[in-house]
Amino acid sequence: MTEFNRITAAVRSFGDLFGDLADLFGKELRLAQSELKHGLANITQAAVLFVAAGVIALFAVLLLLFGIVHLIASFGLALQWSYMLVAVVLLVIAGIIFYAARAKATADNFIPKRTLVQLGETARTLKEQIR
Repeated sequence: MTEFNRITAAVRSFGDLFGDLADLFGKELRLAQSELKHGLANITQAAVLFVAAGVIALFAVLLLLFGIVHLIASFGLALQWSYMLVAVVLLVIAGIIFYAARAKATADNFIPKRTLVQLGETARTLKEQIR
């Protein structure tokens, strides 16, 4: 009868272990989903910044064209150069926004780093439990 009790206890232990594993993997999947949502939020922000940079660059190009037109029309140095200066400043701002967007739009945002580390720790724990 004691042999039966030991076998029953071992079966229960394995059942508990597999139940805990299922729960742990469920939590790992939820963590990965959360990290992917965060990465998608960063990519969305980057896309908005790319659009903003494009709109600002469009206005800068329009101002440059107006400046060139005024410069050719009247060879004076007044209003036309101010158009040029504003256009150059807008291009610099667009460049800064573009580089900020590019920094956010990386492939690292799609890699669930904490989940991978946690899965490695889970694997090590499982190896220790099985021994």
